[in-house]
Amino acid sequence: MNWASLGRKIWRGMKVMPIIGYIFILAEAPQVIRRKGVWLGILSIVLDILPIVCLIKAAIEIYLGDLIPDRMRILPGDPLPQSLSYSSVIEA
Repeated sequence: MNWASLGRKIWRGMKVMPIIGYIFILAEAPQVIRRKGVWLGILSIVLDILPIVCLIKAAIEIYLGDLIPDRMRILPGDPLPQSLSYSSVIEA
């Protein structure tokens, strides 16, 4: 186990603690919204704020990684994925 994965697990564990967890969740909210997009970011924040749901979500994320995926970023010059390419729309 490397230090980065240990840090992520500790961070997820800190979010579960009631008062301190709310402070961490609200401090991280802008970054989560930027990383996941508006609607999925808000959904992730709401799930983290709800006490019992947060415990379940944190347990799942410790073993499987992020429950709600980050949005896909397409950088200039990168080829479009097949699902977003113009030729796949014309062929369909």
